[in-house]
Amino acid sequence: MLRTLRRALRPARLRIPARRFAAGIAELPPTAREVLGTDVTAGEAIAYNRVRVATATAVALYRSGHTLPLSDDDLDDAVLALDFPYSVPSTETRASIRAALAVLDADYTVTVTVTR
Repeated sequence: MLRTLRRALRPARLRIPARRFAAGIAELPPTAREVLGTDVTAGEAIAYNRVRVATATAVALYRSGHTLPLSDDDLDDAVLALDFPYSVPSTETRASIRAALAVLDADYTVTVTVTR
């Protein structure tokens, strides 16, 4: 509850000009059950879904020109801006976002092109 109130009082600091993940606009990456099957353990599903959210968030941030370092609040705002269902930013998700951003930034073969 306190975190929700804090977010409501704090102005957004990041602008992510990415399409929201919503029906008819863009498909969400597949869920753990869709990729790993019905035999997936709870731990595997949680890890997969956290990384799924983190990777999509890192790509959106990178495409928007954001680089490390980013605060926890900035990363939370980015995750919430993409509007993943049931997604609550966690320490593990933030660490995964930072790792993915670092990889994108370090790989000289990754470039951002804007097509319209």
